[in-house]
Amino acid sequence: MDDLTLKRISQLIADHSGLCIRLQDVQLLSDKVWLRARALGLTSLADYYDYLKGLDHSSSVLGSVNPHQPRSEWQELYSILTVNESYFFRDSNQLRLLSDRLLPEILQRKQMAAPLGSKPRLSIWSAGCSTGEELYSIAIALDQLNFPWHQWNTQLIGTDISTAAIQSARAGLYGSWSFRQTPADLRQRYFQAQGQVYKICDRLQQHVVFQVGNLLQDLCPSLVPGQGDLDLILCRNVFIYLDRQAIGQIIQKFHRALIPQGYLLTGHTELYGQDTSQFQVTSCPETVVYQKPPQPALPLPAASTTAGLRQGTPSPQPARLSPLKVVSSNPNKSLEAVLEEAAAFLQQDDYASAIRTAKQLYQAHPHCIAARKIAARAYANTGCYSQAKQLCQQVIQNHPLHLDMHYLLAQIAEDENDLETAKRHLRKIIYLDPDFVKAYLDLASIYDRANQPEKAKTTREHALILLSKLPPGQLLDDHSDVTVAQWQEHLKKQAAGSDRP
Repeated sequence: MDDLTLKRISQLIADHSGLCIRLQDVQLLSDKVWLRARALGLTSLADYYDYLKGLDHSSSVLGSVNPHQPRSEWQELYSILTVNESYFFRDSNQLRLLSDRLLPEILQRKQMAAPLGSKPRLSIWSAGCSTGEELYSIAIALDQLNFPWHQWNTQLIGTDISTAAIQSARAGLYGSWSFRQTPADLRQRYFQAQGQVYKICDRLQQHVVFQVGNLLQDLCPSLVPGQGDLDLILCRNVFIYLDRQAIGQIIQKFHRALIPQGYLLTGHTELYGQDTSQFQVTSCPETVVYQKPPQPALPLPAASTTAGLRQGTPSPQPARLSPLKVVSSNPNKSLEAVLEEAAAFLQQDDYASAIRTAKQLYQAHPHCIAARKIAARAYANTGCYSQAKQLCQQVIQNHPLHLDMHYLLAQIAEDENDLETAKRHLRKIIYLDPDFVKAYLDLASIYDRANQPEKAKTTREHALILLSKLPPGQLLDDHSDVTVAQWQEHLKKQAAGSDRP
């Protein structure tokens, strides 16, 4: 009986929010809805289903967060169903594209279009903003561009279906874990230490607004003056939790909300297979960019600043915002020298050149494993997961002890929300190398997401033992500024929190 009721509750949630409850998540859903049912004094899931079905959906999520008013049941449910894991400067490739190309282009275009004597308007929406790190990262990126805040009417708006996440975003307080990809100088410049946490500076916080919003049901963000006024929408790592029909409806909403030539950025592969023909789609080395066409949609001259954009879905050889760098291949260079060149491209985040150089190498030298590994990482960093996985498997097939390829496969699987595959690769790594501490760290995080607290606790304890053997100031990899000591502090806080009644 409960199985049928859970299926009905899952459908109700999907109809209301688009959230898709997968088969492997049914037990997690059961635990969480029972938690809410008992909190309401209900004795069966059927009673809880009837309670949800009787709520007024039109006003159940959207609105301000008033600490003096009780939250609706939908707000309570979404606060425990959704994953609010974020950090500053997540996806550095997209942020670099924003800082280097998109934001300057938007600002120049809006300034030129503003009526004489009036302030130009800039409107940016972080849809599914979680606890606010993404939107504050955009504010910092603008400030780094010397953006003249006082000369513009600026609205930076974040919405999320979780009331708890919005309350946290409005507070603007963050622990050290949120800064694991943040350069120390930026944290020092834009945040003030308050005990064990850091607060975003008032100068930026005053330009940022957060509100609760359901992407499927609500006309959010409600603070925007009208439809078609947004310059940029960021919706990353949200669509992986939604069903296909809901994604299609939300894409249409985003298209209506953008001004002509406004941009939409999503996760790398989140709109794969969706109808994006109403956008001009451009594949860049950093990410895929969706742009609302100008009005009227006339052919652009070749000299236009947006030359190379095209309508339709990405193709194997898509147009690009900027021409790729030409890799000068010197036939007299040694294999080692060309490998160093490909590795340097990867280190500099020039993924297109890294792929081209590495591909030339392993095609000319089929046994060159290092070239395949460089190309796999470059493909993964641009969201080309199928190519990355194929190269990883080629390496592992002949050299199963290359654990970095197992780890890359685990990272890709987690990014695709395939937690079972991610766990399988991480367990394989631990079997082959019991001292591979990052595998324990990632596995503990996945167990937390899967609501397996005992396994998460045990895995964290193993990680702490391994970390205790390393120098406190050591970094675990080249892609993070988090030290061993900071990892230890974070894991101990997590353990303390999980031990509370």
